[in-house]
Amino acid sequence: MKKVIVLTGMPGSGKSTAAKVFSQKKIPTIGMGDAVRNEMKRLGIDITNHTLRNFSKKMRKERGDKYVINLVKKELKKAFAGNDVIVLDGSRNILEINEIKKEGYKAVILGVIADKMMRFDRIVKRKAQSDFSSLSEFEWREKLELGFGTAEVIASADYYILNNSSEKQFKSDIARFLTKVKNL
Repeated sequence: MKKVIVLTGMPGSGKSTAAKVFSQKKIPTIGMGDAVRNEMKRLGIDITNHTLRNFSKKMRKERGDKYVINLVKKELKKAFAGNDVIVLDGSRNILEINEIKKEGYKAVILGVIADKMMRFDRIVKRKAQSDFSSLSEFEWREKLELGFGTAEVIASADYYILNNSSEKQFKSDIARFLTKVKNL
């Protein structure tokens, strides 16, 4: 059965770093946040922390909680051409997991966990286009993410990796996890 490794976690936990590690190991990786950003670009909407979050919130309200997974379904099918395992980076609600299962794939949820202030520091340092620099914006984003259902997906994870130490340790933990998943 084809497997989808579903990365979930709060902002700054290390999901994107994990996705890069999987990608380096030649596992196709699809970013759910990338799909939303691409849709915003297509619609001519500037991407900032607030516009990205508000667009996501608006689209989920108008089109339902399956909005983002519906954006990436075609990519999922393409990614499975010649692959038995792919990575879906950034699931934020349990309905997305249910859609993966409905498509006939085995969902393996990996929760990436890190301390709150460590996550805040990482986000401030990375200075991505859709990030923020203040603690109040960070807390606003956390609340929004939780409102999308992220906590339920994290709580439903099949595996967890704690990302509070070095990047080297984190990458080693990901490699161990991947060995387990390939043997499922």
